[in-house]
Amino acid sequence: MSRCKTVSFFYALIPLRPWRDLLIRRHIEGCPHCQAGLASRGESRSLFVQEGTVSSGRTLWTGIESGLADEAGEPIKTISRQAPSALRRRRWAVAAALLLVLATGYWLLKDYQPEAVSVASAAPARFELEYVRVDGQPANAVIYQPQGSDMIIIWAGKNR
Repeated sequence: MSRCKTVSFFYALIPLRPWRDLLIRRHIEGCPHCQAGLASRGESRSLFVQEGTVSSGRTLWTGIESGLADEAGEPIKTISRQAPSALRRRRWAVAAALLLVLATGYWLLKDYQPEAVSVASAAPARFELEYVRVDGQPANAVIYQPQGSDMIIIWAGKNR
């Protein structure tokens, strides 16, 4: 039972045809619990219109049209369809307008650069130390500045 729920969960989760085919072939065709939930052949055939039950030809559609006209009390308006050439011209016009918008956007933005920031103003002020002496002798120095702080720590030591 839990396997059936897992299979139906993955069937609904992943709507890819090969995946669903695999699930149907591997599980649903062989599981009696899953087959009990499926419609029988008779039930599924009753959902479709059979060829023998409907009279073919114009009489079916003219009967439907006259029935709709009687219900509405006014004649049915015919739908005028545009010629394929008019639709084709409209599609070309939309495509040309889209191409024009893209070309104009490219032309306007191709040389756009955000405001250039000078290197001197972009870099924070640096602390430089040219030399350090301890007791009149040259010394080594370590400079440390904690991130996000204005404090600078300098550690100086004698050379040995």
